[in-house]
Amino acid sequence: MAGQIKTIDYDSDNDIFYISNGEKVKTSLDIGDFVLDVSHDNLIGGIEIMDASENLGISKDILKNTKSIKMSVTYKTNHVYILLMIVFKEGDKEVNIPIPLTLDLGHKMPRKEVLVYN
Repeated sequence: MAGQIKTIDYDSDNDIFYISNGEKVKTSLDIGDFVLDVSHDNLIGGIEIMDASENLGISKDILKNTKSIKMSVTYKTNHVYILLMIVFKEGDKEVNIPIPLTLDLGHKMPRKEVLVYN
């Protein structure tokens, strides 16, 4: 199932990268430099990355010029796997950034969602 990313923001002064599908947030999970927004359906609807240039290994200038982004979220029993695929404006270079996370959101059945921003 594909959804739409409605918000993409990069605050270069504070080096915070944020994407969201715009759904209401039930709770936010703080996992180190990553904050996951969880919807009322217990699905990941957004991610905020602190010290983004360092954590993603991408310069601030490139993060400012993000052309499109795709966030794939795979839910398994007691496990969530997130993969960010970012396309930059400069040279249309595609970079895949896996962010594997292990946490329990109460999912009983495996499920995968894909959110896209163009």
